Parts: sequence; structure tokens; C-alpha cells
Amino acid sequence: MIIRKHAPLAALLLLASGPVLAGAGKGDAEAAIAAAEATRKAAADLHYEWNTIAPLLEEASAALTAGDFDKAVALANKAKYQGDAAVAQARHESEVWKGAVIR
Repeated sequence: MIIRKHAPLAALLLLASGPVLAGAGKGDAEAAIAAAEATRKAAADLHYEWNTIAPLLEEASAALTAGDFDKAVALANKAKYQGDAAVAQARHESEVWKGAVIR
């Protein structure tokens, strides 16, 4: 009885996970690299680009060229995460320095 009750939900979850299970394509890798590059540029514009982002993007581009799209997406996502963290750090530091100034 319980199996029949949850069968439609299980089927829906299986169908929804299909693209994830299928792996990334070239378009996915290119989009992930472009998003990571945009985030890297945003961090660089704030003068807070981390030195780990560019090498990750280079590795992602190399993986894309080699046809390893899953690896390219994973590396680009890691670079984007670090870029987002760098932007957050820049915004945070732009405010907290005021509390460190001796008055």
C-alpha cells in the first residue's frame, strides 16, 4: 500500500534527476565557465580576486577542450563558488574595517 502511494513521487524524482544522471554536455560546461568568469571579473573589479580562481578556470577550459564536460563543470562551479566568496569577502571587509579604526 505504501509503495503504491509513493510510486508517483518516486517516478517524478527519477525523471527530474535524469539530466543530472546523464552528465553535463558541452553547453553546460561553456555556461558554467562563463558564469565563473563573470564572477571572477566581479571579484577583480573589487580588487579581491583570489589567486586560486584563474587556475581553476584554466583547468576547466582544458577539460572542456579535452571533452571532459563533467570535470569542466565541476571545476567551473568551484571557481564560481570561490569568486562568489571573494565578492562576499570584499563587501564584508568594506564595512568591518570601520570597527578596527582607533577613534
